[in-house]
Amino acid sequence: MFSDKIYPYVMLAVASGLLTLLGSVGIFISLIVQRRLERLQDVLEEFINLSYRSEINLTGKMYNLIEKYQMHYIFPQNPRRMILRYIDLNIIFILVIWVGLLFLYYEPPFSPEIILRSLPLIIGIYATLFFRQLLRSTINLENPLLDSIIPAPTKLRSISFLSRFVNLSVKSVLKQARLTLLVKAGTRDSHKLKVLLKEELSFDDFFYFLLISEGETPCFVSFGEISFHFPPDPVTGKPAPVRRNVNVPLGEFTLSRFPEELKAQFLVFTKGEKHPIQYVYLLSQGTSYLSPNSEPDITVNHQIIYTIKNDMVEILECESKIPHFCELSSFFHLNGERYYLDRLHQGYNQSANLKTSHEEVFID
Repeated sequence: MFSDKIYPYVMLAVASGLLTLLGSVGIFISLIVQRRLERLQDVLEEFINLSYRSEINLTGKMYNLIEKYQMHYIFPQNPRRMILRYIDLNIIFILVIWVGLLFLYYEPPFSPEIILRSLPLIIGIYATLFFRQLLRSTINLENPLLDSIIPAPTKLRSISFLSRFVNLSVKSVLKQARLTLLVKAGTRDSHKLKVLLKEELSFDDFFYFLLISEGETPCFVSFGEISFHFPPDPVTGKPAPVRRNVNVPLGEFTLSRFPEELKAQFLVFTKGEKHPIQYVYLLSQGTSYLSPNSEPDITVNHQIIYTIKNDMVEILECESKIPHFCELSSFFHLNGERYYLDRLHQGYNQSANLKTSHEEVFID
């Protein structure tokens, strides 16, 4: 039988030792995270430097950098489980000692003074659990405090994030995405045309507005949010933060004949800017498709001023003469959907005429 005078002090000494070991684990984790942060910041700086070199095609290098960034970002699963299991067992044993000793020497009856004397224990338990959550978030790099310094790998493909937090030029980043438009004729009906947005490197998290005209006559409008959700690799199960050669279906429309040439105006709105980026494409006829015959004209449209609030693109000022843009601006919601109008003469300003592109993004 242990002495009632010595036993509580022995248990408290054990709890203190476990707390010391827990603090040592915290220092060990902080050293690991510090090294990871240095590597991630080096990769991020290299990625940012490449984005400014928009005059040459660096999509392959940027793709490899994002993959490298993810390799350093993700903590190996088995060591992570071992560390978290050790932390959990340590904390559980400490809490059992604290609470057990408190109730072991509890003498009834109950009085309000017991609540006051229990406050240090309650605060200690809360601080210990908070410390556990902090260590767990640090291991997984899921701490919101680190998001702006060390973003998740998927954030490196987000145009809005790069523009808003890293202060990159949207124009220079989008040049590496190599955005282009393709209008394909239907397999059964050559008059039915399908519109695809092609990206050599999958940048997303932006709102777009597209107008396609035949001569001076608008024949197709599409707008919505571009947001990708790539599943893990089906063979290895590894996450895919970025992909190559992405195709985004934007809708379809019908003309009385297969056109020889079309003109397209494509506007890009991101959360970190106030003027949209404007692409102007001249699409020329191929065998069963229309594609740009030259590099698009890329400019900043200073005639449009916008802001993004409450998941909606609000047009503050518009002096642009783009047909149907102002009339449709009340439907510019960031909800992950892509809308289009294929019959503009039937009342384009009514939501009942909007169609949704339900086709999934695919890789070719």
